[in-house]
Amino acid sequence: MGEFDELVAVVTGGASGLGAAIARRLQAGGAKVAVLDLEVASAPEGTLAVKADVTDDASVRAAVERVLQEWDRIDVLVNNAGIGAQGTVADNSDEEWHRVFDVNVVGIVRTSRAALPALRRSPAAAIVNTASIAATAGIPQRALYSSTKAPCSR
Repeated sequence: MGEFDELVAVVTGGASGLGAAIARRLQAGGAKVAVLDLEVASAPEGTLAVKADVTDDASVRAAVERVLQEWDRIDVLVNNAGIGAQGTVADNSDEEWHRVFDVNVVGIVRTSRAALPALRRSPAAAIVNTASIAATAGIPQRALYSSTKAPCSR
């Protein structure tokens, strides 16, 4: 018996990189996994690949609805979608600050808000938000990115 048997997990940004690794690990533990991403062609085999843009509330809600149509539940949400940015505080324009915050922070809000009704019905609900050491390590040329990647608490 796997540690995630019978659970339904949603992983944003799950078609590549860390998100794909998370999706595969959840699958290996027995979960049914939906991957929400802008490009789903490279989603891990066996996942439900759903195109979604975390900067668009309607897109996120439609993607969550697609998962619920398939499995009628969501037990785990992994908010992993994110983008990077380089530069000092002065280097990035207001538009770039808004763009990165929209994906890395507000995207978490949109996806969590859309999945929350289903998560509240789950006996094993969990939300995991991917953070980064960049939030606390003071990495040069990463002021914008670092400010969006602080660990989130309950």
